[in-house]
Amino acid sequence: MDTTDSPSKWVVIAGFAVLAVLATAGTVLVLGGSVQELLYGLVGGVVTAGVVLGVYAFGSRRGQPHSHAVASAAVAFGTLFLIALVYRLLTEFGA
Repeated sequence: MDTTDSPSKWVVIAGFAVLAVLATAGTVLVLGGSVQELLYGLVGGVVTAGVVLGVYAFGSRRGQPHSHAVASAAVAFGTLFLIALVYRLLTEFGA
């Protein structure tokens, strides 16, 4: 598999980022969130996408097969999800 930085690779990454931002904005607006919650959601989405794409890129550039790099990115996403869930539960219901 060619790992060079081709234009089609960057189109896919940009498309993923746009879809992530639109999904976040749509979810917050449908649920009736304020502008502040929308900004929190967008920042959280950008950080999450950056971490997941960064883990995938780091793994694939370090010689991991595609499947291992995807698995590493999925573990990173799951870890971020669990951190967000625990934070939400602790702030909502107390410790």
